[in-house]
Amino acid sequence: MRSCAPLFVLVSLATGVASCDSTKPPIPLTEREMVALLREIQQLYEIGIEYRGPSTLDCSVGGEATVTSTYDRGWTEDSLWAKGHRTIVPTDCEVDVVSDTLTLNGKPDVQYTVEIWNVFDDDFQFVRGGGRVVFEGAVTWRRPNSDTDTCSVDLTSESTEFDDNGNPKGDFRGRMCGLDLVIDPDELFP
Repeated sequence: MRSCAPLFVLVSLATGVASCDSTKPPIPLTEREMVALLREIQQLYEIGIEYRGPSTLDCSVGGEATVTSTYDRGWTEDSLWAKGHRTIVPTDCEVDVVSDTLTLNGKPDVQYTVEIWNVFDDDFQFVRGGGRVVFEGAVTWRRPNSDTDTCSVDLTSESTEFDDNGNPKGDFRGRMCGLDLVIDPDELFP
């Protein structure tokens, strides 16, 4: 009498292999991870602020990011305006994000734009001011378990108030990694 056991084992193995889809979607970033990721990108901006033109910066855990910046300012009647634009392209840039380490690569890059204006009276006393800060672009992230995905970012903060360090007090609103977000600036500018 023939046994069906070998056939059963082969069918089970084949079924098991078929159900192990190696293209399963990655575990998405949580909102806390997204904010931490954006904070790391913002910190690269802060580190590179003293540089003009392209510069290569070390990331917090490993790897690097190329930062290119432009800056312009001027007077228009009673107003002082300034605009800074920074492009950050990470290359195997490793950062700590909540309880994980992510490796970031530019696909294509993340851009950080700051526009500020201040109005002064005839005695050059500050009257009012405002600003707009924008994060936009995309970055590819990879977890140590090889989960990987691309995260697009399009967040804007518009404010007429700034803290003592010149950071905006307005919430960042928009989309990141496919989610609608509202991020308190204190979470990005510790």
